[in-house]
Amino acid sequence: MANTFINKGAALTTGGADVYTCPGSTAAIVNAIYVANIDGTNSADVDIKATIDGGSTYMHIAKTVPVPPDSTLVLDKPVNLAAADKIHFTASANSDLECFLSILEIT
Repeated sequence: MANTFINKGAALTTGGADVYTCPGSTAAIVNAIYVANIDGTNSADVDIKATIDGGSTYMHIAKTVPVPPDSTLVLDKPVNLAAADKIHFTASANSDLECFLSILEIT
């Protein structure tokens, strides 16, 4: 068994995107999720969801959570993922939010 710490990040958009997919034959623990609002003037909302069945059924971790200008939302409770599970982000505005995930992959 091997443990590997990795980081993932992305600029968030209104179209949404899967930022992390747990590799096959691997389990993962997302230790923390950070969402930073890099816009100095406007607040923006974020939706964060994860799959629970290997990539097709999404459930919300956070729904329409506001991130004020020049601040960061921190979710510091672990999210456990099985092989092929995904973490998906959607922002209420383009070019305002960035996310960063701290992940432990277990193979």
